[in-house]
Amino acid sequence: MKRYIAALALTSVLAACSGGNPANDGEDGIGTGTQPLVDEPMPTTVPDEGGGTTGPDVYGGDIEDDLTMNDVQFDAATGELVLNNLPFDGNNSYARTAGASAAFQTAGSSFDAYRNTEGTNRYYAVFRQSDQAYAQVTAVGTDNYVTFGFGGAAAQRLSGDGALPDSNQSYIYDGEYAAVRTIIDPDTGSEIQYVIGTARVRVDIQDFDDIGAVEGFIANRTFFDNAGIPINDLNGSDERISLGTAQINFDNWTIESSTASVYGGNNTNGVGATGTWEGLFAGPNGEEVAGVVVVEGNGPIGIDPATGEYIEVQVREVGGFVGSR
Repeated sequence: MKRYIAALALTSVLAACSGGNPANDGEDGIGTGTQPLVDEPMPTTVPDEGGGTTGPDVYGGDIEDDLTMNDVQFDAATGELVLNNLPFDGNNSYARTAGASAAFQTAGSSFDAYRNTEGTNRYYAVFRQSDQAYAQVTAVGTDNYVTFGFGGAAAQRLSGDGALPDSNQSYIYDGEYAAVRTIIDPDTGSEIQYVIGTARVRVDIQDFDDIGAVEGFIANRTFFDNAGIPINDLNGSDERISLGTAQINFDNWTIESSTASVYGGNNTNGVGATGTWEGLFAGPNGEEVAGVVVVEGNGPIGIDPATGEYIEVQVREVGGFVGSR
């Protein structure tokens, strides 16, 4: 799915002229992506992605060239999140947004939502460290472009080499998923939604011979606007993301790229948006798994009151999951 985005991205001239701080703009809610836009070309080179202290990390730049975020640092003492290599996000600092985070937690998720504290572009992120803090995942997007614009996803190993013990042939991981949905609506401009859900990943380290097998799914998907208000009309629409069977790189205990497909009640042919997922194992004995998911295509954003049918436009969903065995 990785490709070069030749189309010009477009960024907000209103924010650029005012020098405004997007953290003070408020959480806008659904259907407010009508900002003025100017040209901003895609970079021709992207710096190398960061590597964890115990092995390679996984980034969305492996999947899409405009997912330029290439490093994430989290300060547990202050709650500050630092995302590197996103243009016009100010000083790279992101702060937790209380409203959306509380909405996630009310719905049973441990993910938090974040916004950049400075800069002329508005970026929206989701972040979570794993239960044992062996890994963390981040996903970020923006509504300042008429294309999907810049963003990113990261799964980072914080501790251990991720090696699974061979005492068992197979393992099951259960955990959580969250994502940022960037919506390209020809009527209202670009918009942001969030989605949370549950994740299950199954692993067989003995078959296929020498390469193993990993597969899974994202389910129980719940949708929110960018202020954290539930979008109940989308319940039962995109019900599940299938994570296609992938191989294991036993040299560094990462999960090679494989297909991701959205299934749900709104898809008359069974399959909606499609894309790619990949991941890694973390912890001294592979106790946890973390990964990124990127899918794009026609997707539902609400209900048309005139027809009662789903409104479908171009959507890119950039997410991450963590799980424990």
